[in-house]
Amino acid sequence: MASKNLVRARFALLAPVLCLAGCGSSTLMHTLAVNPPDASVYVNGVRVGQGSSRPVEFDFSDCSRICIQATHPDYKPEMEWVTEKEIRHMMSQGKDKTIVLQTRQ
Repeated sequence: MASKNLVRARFALLAPVLCLAGCGSSTLMHTLAVNPPDASVYVNGVRVGQGSSRPVEFDFSDCSRICIQATHPDYKPEMEWVTEKEIRHMMSQGKDKTIVLQTRQ
């Protein structure tokens, strides 16, 4: 149990630093869906709320890619990088950006 808490603590401390390292051209609003819906969601290390589906602002004005991370105590944390091109492509296809967390085993 202590090792799981240590891993979570390390991830929580390191992820915002890694996310800021990827930091373009514009701001886009796009829907981000996270499962489970009560997972905490961060964009470039800043908490934007909990999962489910919601419009999120992706600001590429100071960076070429954006870090999205989702965490939940009962699931493995997930971190993904997206570029402006990827978000624009999803928008043109009418697809949400989706992150699905895997259960811990």
